[in-house]
Amino acid sequence: MTTRKDFLVAGTLAAAIPANAIADAPAATHPKAPKLEFDLDGFIALLDSAQAHKNLFTAVQIEGGEVLLAMRNTLNGYRDVGVDWSDVLPVAVLYHGFSIFLAFDDLIWNRYVIPFSGKLKHGNGAAQIASVRKLDVGGNPCLREQGGDGDTSIRSLVADAGARFFVCNNAALGTASMVAKALRKPFDTVYADFGHHLVPNAMLVPAGVWAVHAIQEQRFTLLQTSLAPPKG
Repeated sequence: MTTRKDFLVAGTLAAAIPANAIADAPAATHPKAPKLEFDLDGFIALLDSAQAHKNLFTAVQIEGGEVLLAMRNTLNGYRDVGVDWSDVLPVAVLYHGFSIFLAFDDLIWNRYVIPFSGKLKHGNGAAQIASVRKLDVGGNPCLREQGGDGDTSIRSLVADAGARFFVCNNAALGTASMVAKALRKPFDTVYADFGHHLVPNAMLVPAGVWAVHAIQEQRFTLLQTSLAPPKG
């Protein structure tokens, strides 16, 4: 039986890569991977806020930016019942699959994500990337502000409520490995670029599944906005 580890270290790229194939792959499968310099105290400090309403949103798939829509709808809901956005802190954990692409800036999308998507001819992975690329334009489409009450852009969520995004490092390692193989790039270069080109208010965390629990321990409510697709 092929294991997840076997899949990640395979020498060839399958024609269609399922988005759940990189689910929290352990760093041991990436011998070139540097140790993540993670500031636990800083992470906790970001969550130790005075806001009365602290909301956690989690996503394992891109799903057309569903996690960002959920964050915006929650903010608008609070406003409609008279709660100021300054009293709300929305955070998102992106883990397990291609959802982490949401947290990379325009350079990463132009250099890696868009070329990589051209290698995914079929399957859920290609559909996930296409779900946010409504127009044939460059960069991360979820960074571009749309304006109005329905603005689900990352920039607007950060500006309006200080939204934060926590990105699974294990998924980043697995994705960097896939992208490097597909585009014939050095793994260490791709992974380093990922870490240096996150969207505003985003940071890598050791494991997304860990972050989901750690954030709930800081009294955040939880909404899971997407689930892994079925295997097979």
